[in-house]
Amino acid sequence: MSDDSRSDYLERLAVIREDPQVKNLAHRRAGDPELAKDALQEAYYAMAKMDPEQIEDLRKYFCTVVTHTAYRLRGQLRAAVVEDPAGLVDASGRKLGGESLPPTFDEAVHTNMMGDNWRECLAMNRVALTGNVPGRSPDSDKYRNVIATVSKEMLNAILTGDFREVDLNLALGAAYPEWFAERCVGVSNIHQRFARARADVRDLLKTVISLDELRS
Repeated sequence: MSDDSRSDYLERLAVIREDPQVKNLAHRRAGDPELAKDALQEAYYAMAKMDPEQIEDLRKYFCTVVTHTAYRLRGQLRAAVVEDPAGLVDASGRKLGGESLPPTFDEAVHTNMMGDNWRECLAMNRVALTGNVPGRSPDSDKYRNVIATVSKEMLNAILTGDFREVDLNLALGAAYPEWFAERCVGVSNIHQRFARARADVRDLLKTVISLDELRS
């Protein structure tokens, strides 16, 4: 890249960084003015090292980098899945019931990209992730595979805004009724099995997002 082309590229990045809509996006994602400024600056420096010919849409890509950076700085990607699934649903631009919220600048693009990254991480690392799941039933391999499968279903539901906590129990029970609806087992024990399985799903999704952060 010539010096003139390089200067032009950096100038275009600076214009995007100072765009009020982009700043507003960074603020929404970071949740704090100072963190938003840091996210914008880090995104600028990260993209300054890239080859612009490899970027199809500079503005959209910048917004994607800002979003990833803001979430990393804030540390809320992990919390959204592990502690507050509704928070990630809100980030996807939908209410819990699936009703669309008023669209905001490029949010659908960012959510789709992040969702694709998480799905890819889950698919690529499924064997390792499944192996880390505790074997809590007599058929430990089946239990681990059920947790991985239900985790994928729940991730898709969260990203599309269709997540409901009750669906997690229903999905687990449907996938492994021999364990989650075992006869001659007390209700308290069944509740405990569901609680542990829900925790295993959240731990697996937490690991998926951590892996994606390492790749970012």
